[in-house]
Amino acid sequence: LMVQGSVVQFVQKHMGLVPGWGGAARLVRVVGSQNALKLLGGAVKVDPELGLQIGLADDVLEDAQEQRTVLQQAENWLNCYTKGPAPVIQAVKKVVISGRELPLADALRTEKDMFGTVWGGPANLQALTSKMKHK
Repeated sequence: LMVQGSVVQFVQKHMGLVPGWGGAARLVRVVGSQNALKLLGGAVKVDPELGLQIGLADDVLEDAQEQRTVLQQAENWLNCYTKGPAPVIQAVKKVVISGRELPLADALRTEKDMFGTVWGGPANLQALTSKMKHK
């Protein structure tokens, strides 16, 4: 998430460095190799518009308002993706990460395994009894 007026910049080049501890590898996965090369090699300042365009930002929040602070806006944004039974949210995260990082056969196995952990679980049974299948 970014806020209007904010900037992200990878300045390691100016310091005679490259990102360490996996930062460059993760950046390539997020924005692709071509964009990562531009961001790291050019020390490009990324504003919210560019951040959205290249996939570095998921959304742009409004400036702090009287009724809602930026933190409250961020919490509301995040709640859209994390509201629900913890085991289901954890399973979703696990299958997405597996799909991104594992070979296809391993990712499919993980997806099958995670499906088994939620099938017939409390959230699944509650959804079936309340007929919330596609809500």
